[in-house]
Amino acid sequence: MGIKALRFAGGLIAALVFFPSVRCSAQSNARAIVHIPTKSLTSMPLFFGKDKGFFTRENVDVDLVLMSPPTAIAALVAGELDFSTTVGAGISATMRGLPIKRILYIQQSVTFALMAAPEVKSVRDLVGKSLGAAIAAREIIKGNGVDPSAVNFFYTQSTESSRTALLSKKITAAMLPPPFAEETQVRGFNRLAEAKDYAPLSGIGLLASSDALKKNPNKAVAVIRAVLRTMAYMRVPKNHNELVDYILKIHKIDSFVAAEALATVMAVYSKDGTKPREAVQHEIDIYREALKITKPLTPDELEDMSYQKRAYEFLGR
Repeated sequence: MGIKALRFAGGLIAALVFFPSVRCSAQSNARAIVHIPTKSLTSMPLFFGKDKGFFTRENVDVDLVLMSPPTAIAALVAGELDFSTTVGAGISATMRGLPIKRILYIQQSVTFALMAAPEVKSVRDLVGKSLGAAIAAREIIKGNGVDPSAVNFFYTQSTESSRTALLSKKITAAMLPPPFAEETQVRGFNRLAEAKDYAPLSGIGLLASSDALKKNPNKAVAVIRAVLRTMAYMRVPKNHNELVDYILKIHKIDSFVAAEALATVMAVYSKDGTKPREAVQHEIDIYREALKITKPLTPDELEDMSYQKRAYEFLGR
């Protein structure tokens, strides 16, 4: 099974690595192509939900596509993707005038940790050093009384690239999600700070283009229902060991590290797929400052939560 090459700005977008859905369900099932930036635990409600059959239950055949966030945003606008999970990249795209809407919050806060080389003991030690670029990293730097201009930010495009660059010592520090943060910590790297302690930035969620939502609103509702069902299942205490075992099949880490990483992401999962308005506005203001955007933006311009509301009301019947 393939996906046609994505094109923007007159050129080819990088080839995609994806997890194709099994075509054993009814022909009436809708196909949903969903971008995930990495198979870290931040995206677990997507790939676990797929493997557990929650999407099939909603009559959705889901394809999970791995690509960098900038590429995903371009593909979303071009109509080559149905949904993206990178709500951080989406907010900057919306601020640039692209027709993209947030429709679900999977994580209310980011779970990324600032991981640094063993010789780096504090955030202040990063002055003059190279750091994988991220809005959250800048907020951590500022929050520790360091001028961001004193740090050399290096754009890596993806979590996997950041992880590789850190392990190969091409950069001194990087923002990593579970379980990659825990994995590097076991290798002797220092966990300097947690992004959620410095800024109310959103983690993984769902984005869609305005055109796609108008053309097929029921697909959006079905996908959201599947994600919410998955998250509800993951919150049941008796399913904890199953989740840890599932993580161990994907990542080469021990069970203690897997359990710690799972606890980190579970702590920030939204119970109903929403996020408080004041936190969203604070997030908008952080991005506006970082991107030097003067035009005001409100949560209503960033989101369309009507699809979440429909899905949540259906599940509550």
